[in-house]
Amino acid sequence: MPPTPVLYIDLAPHPGGSVISLMHLLQGLDREQWRPMVALSRQNKFPEFEAMGIPVARVPTPQREERTEGAVERLRQGKAGASIRSTPGLAAVWHLGGVVRHWRRNVLPVVRALTPIIREFNPALIHLNDSLALVEHGALAARLTHTPAIVHSRSFVATPAHDRRWLAPHLRGMVFISQAVRQFQLQHIPAPRLNRVIPNAVDVSRFQQPVDRAAVRRSLGAPPDAPLIGMIGRIVAWKGQHIFVEAFARLRQRFPQARAIIVGDTDTRQGELYRQEVQARARALGLTEHLSWLGRRPDVPQLLAAIDVLAHCSVQPEPFGRVLIEAMAAGTPVIASRAGGAMEIIEDEVTGLLTPPGDAAGLAAALERLLTNASLRKLLQENGRNIVGQRYDIATHAARIADFYRQALQRETD
Repeated sequence: MPPTPVLYIDLAPHPGGSVISLMHLLQGLDREQWRPMVALSRQNKFPEFEAMGIPVARVPTPQREERTEGAVERLRQGKAGASIRSTPGLAAVWHLGGVVRHWRRNVLPVVRALTPIIREFNPALIHLNDSLALVEHGALAARLTHTPAIVHSRSFVATPAHDRRWLAPHLRGMVFISQAVRQFQLQHIPAPRLNRVIPNAVDVSRFQQPVDRAAVRRSLGAPPDAPLIGMIGRIVAWKGQHIFVEAFARLRQRFPQARAIIVGDTDTRQGELYRQEVQARARALGLTEHLSWLGRRPDVPQLLAAIDVLAHCSVQPEPFGRVLIEAMAAGTPVIASRAGGAMEIIEDEVTGLLTPPGDAAGLAAALERLLTNASLRKLLQENGRNIVGQRYDIATHAARIADFYRQALQRETD
């Protein structure tokens, strides 16, 4: 039999976690059984799918592209808009008008771009690679072309009422990257008959290559005997870079020679303003010579191998926590916020340490504990590597997704 065609739709504007997770899935998927094609936003220049020999279609995504502020938006943000939204009858009309405007400007143009792609590729199944609210364009295109579709829910973005009513009932099933995401999403959507939690995967081999740790540390300006801690992730307030800075300042009271790195970049104007605020706070705390902002880096495995501890500082629940399994695969001890998907990855005192979200003092104490306890670091390193190999390898992940596909397609013949 020829391989079954599957169209993957991910309209994120930048190559973030959802796209990387999709890449790992397609790395492990059996090409003799499945024939993939990927649809991305034309803003997203992620090149890895083409490098893997997978055809890619890029479509316009007006919602993700910069626009000058229009009259409706100025009204929404002004006093008149606030008055309308506070009046029950007018609020309902305003909301309906907002839904119609959103679909006309943001959804239907993408549907019109996706529809000919679907008709030409003729997939047996469409894999919508994020929560329904973020891939409603693809869900509508699947419905209009009568193509079976599943949602791979990766976030805490709630599903609006119009998507629950018009799109959710037509899905074949839903995959969730964590129990935390499943619990959140099923508060808003009736559980489909076919639904399953399948955690993300990591390319373990990429994080276990030999690394000249001393050379990497020298490139970062870290003395050989200085504690080096790191934080890796998109720079946005809920990720908690401000908590990392405050904790590092406390840690230096105990370890004046300590160094730290922050890896990651912003993708919004709001994120850039947040970075500037945190950098100003770091300067005020006297950290300029001890804290390096590295931006987005392609050598994350090498950086993980060079640091002594990875700190995960999210102040809101994390849908999953990819950097945690990457660090564990690299043999780097981790400290994570006790919330969301991180709690499903980290067993406290066994595969990592957990601290309360937003607690800089607690994070500093956990960092000090790890830096002064070699046996605990070794325990967390060994257990972390073992758990990642058992639970998060690419082959196992791809096999579980493929089994989900078979069940979704089986409904055709039920």
